[in-house]
Amino acid sequence: MRRCLDLARRAAVSGDIWVGSLIVLKGQIIGEGTERVKAENDLAAHAEIEAIEAACRKLASQNLEGCSLYTTAEPCFMCSQLIRQTRISQVIFGRRVPDIGGVTSRFPILTDASFEKWSPPPVVVAGILVAECEQLLQKI
Repeated sequence: MRRCLDLARRAAVSGDIWVGSLIVLKGQIIGEGTERVKAENDLAAHAEIEAIEAACRKLASQNLEGCSLYTTAEPCFMCSQLIRQTRISQVIFGRRVPDIGGVTSRFPILTDASFEKWSPPPVVVAGILVAECEQLLQKI
């Protein structure tokens, strides 16, 4: 998670929201991402999506089963759908984002097991280094 905090600080340099993410498989980082929505003028350039795309390229697969995603902020609806689509097994995040988060909002896309044609929900661990992640939010 400390690496995610470093990536989040990098996002701030480009004027983006302070979010950093990475994908880990068997103890190795296989994808990293920083928020680049403003820098790239790309609404889909979320840190989680950047990390997932890098991991998919590295593995030459869209199946990330067995992987863990670490991120400074709870994944939004869009990122949550992609996490489910790629079958990521575990999601670890810092601060909650209850208005648009895939876990704590009224639309828990990331954890809802009732979607019939989706992969099973990942294991979710929230609140890791939450104080540090909250400090980043205050800088926005």
